[in-house]
Amino acid sequence: MTSHLKDLLAHHAWADAVFFHAWGASPAQEDVELRTRVAHIVEVQEGFLKVLKGEALAFQERPLPDFAGLKLRARASHEVYAALARTLDELTLAQPVRIPWFPEPPCIVSGTDALMQVCLHTQHHRGQNMSRLKVLGVPPKNVDYLIWLWKQKPEPRWD
Repeated sequence: MTSHLKDLLAHHAWADAVFFHAWGASPAQEDVELRTRVAHIVEVQEGFLKVLKGEALAFQERPLPDFAGLKLRARASHEVYAALARTLDELTLAQPVRIPWFPEPPCIVSGTDALMQVCLHTQHHRGQNMSRLKVLGVPPKNVDYLIWLWKQKPEPRWD
């Protein structure tokens, strides 16, 4: 399971980088719907990182970030996930993790399930974002996992 999860995290970073390239090359960088959804994605990714690292989580209201700020935070988040992936082992992944933003009863899942949630949650919203780009006249990109495999598992290109 560890190798599949590491691949999923690597695909996750690549797909986000491809999305940011498509969004960044478009005239839609100030689109409030995209900025709002991407801010949510990034906040969830950052939140799960804190939970997985055992850090305290503090929710705070922030102004809606611009495209550059969101890209910077997304890239930084993925770099931390990549470092985390290099240390993953079955014992670590089996450890229980409490997701603090769910009410009682507590939501306790394995590290594997927490990382799966991060990837799947982002995938869901990334699809919405690609659809939004299409509505705005921007050609969306196909970031399917199979495409990533077919392309020989490329590294994310953020620049």
